[in-house]
Amino acid sequence: MRILYSCVPFDGGRSGISVYMRNVLRELEAAGHELTLIAEPSAAGMLGGRNFILLPKWAEKPLFSMLYHLFVLPFILFFRRREWDFCIIGAANRRAFAFYPLFTVTVVHDLALYHVKAKYDRLRMCYLKTVLPFFIRRAPACVAISRSTAEDMEKFWRIQREKITVCYNGLSLPAEHDGGWPEKHGLADKNYILYVSRIEHPGKNHINLIRAYGMLPAALREKYRLVLAGADWHGAEKVHRFADGTAFTSGIVFTGFVGNDDLYSAYIHAACYVFPSFFEGFGLSLIEAMHYRVPCCCSDNSSLGEIGGGAALLFPPDDPAAIAAALEKILTDKAERERLIAAGVRRAAMFSWSDHAAEIVEIYRRHESGK
Repeated sequence: MRILYSCVPFDGGRSGISVYMRNVLRELEAAGHELTLIAEPSAAGMLGGRNFILLPKWAEKPLFSMLYHLFVLPFILFFRRREWDFCIIGAANRRAFAFYPLFTVTVVHDLALYHVKAKYDRLRMCYLKTVLPFFIRRAPACVAISRSTAEDMEKFWRIQREKITVCYNGLSLPAEHDGGWPEKHGLADKNYILYVSRIEHPGKNHINLIRAYGMLPAALREKYRLVLAGADWHGAEKVHRFADGTAFTSGIVFTGFVGNDDLYSAYIHAACYVFPSFFEGFGLSLIEAMHYRVPCCCSDNSSLGEIGGGAALLFPPDDPAAIAAALEKILTDKAERERLIAAGVRRAAMFSWSDHAAEIVEIYRRHESGK
């Protein structure tokens, strides 16, 4: 099948959306489909070896990218629409077409802006709350990567429920070799609590996690470091400043972005995994940690509660004491650790990128058979 796939925005390959796109593209190609990618020039090198429709260089800036994708691309595609069977917009919570010149499946990851106050500036909030949903409602088909996201699409964007297909993300497996990632960050022979996420405030909730770490008994803080692994993003300076102002700052380790070659090493040496985000459309790292037999705790909201329930300890993300209690239980209760490890392995096995990609193709096939 000939598929046109929008990979805009690709975020320099350093976001959950870019991880999503890489995995779906791989599975579509493995299934024998022929792909053409819509991409920013800066992303072409990271997505090399494929056919491209590239945005102009000037359209890499967010505002121009939104406008170009919305109003210019549909006209370009209209005159070339017979080259493809259908189109996928891989980040439809950020990009859309003003009109759809061929059957298009729009993939929405989350509507976090309705749950995290001041997540974006006013201009972007206006675009995401007013402009984008108007055009996504016009799309032939929508995919939500969790039930939580599907419910938000229906509630906030007023998208008809029958148009939405819930299609869970898959389990991403990094290269499985131990390259000594802990040693690179001064963690050799040290136990640590791990959180892999871009350093973004307030959405990713690092400050409440740091508060929770400070509430652990002194003996546990002495034994376990808090490792915050991820690239600096919006509001990162507030997180760093807060950590530096604590009496236990020496126990907090910022590692920066963790590449695919290091993720396996980061997970397998962790004593536990914590995911305290205020809101997630899915939370890829949660099931990755589960797969690698790391006992997990996470927020009880959005898709995290949906995916983690029964396989991770849950806590309200705005309650540092509850986060601390979950961490302490995992770190001190051997029976609970073993239960969480076993439950997590079973839960992670439920998610497959090949199933996800196949379901998107099936949406198009159902459309074709209904003609």
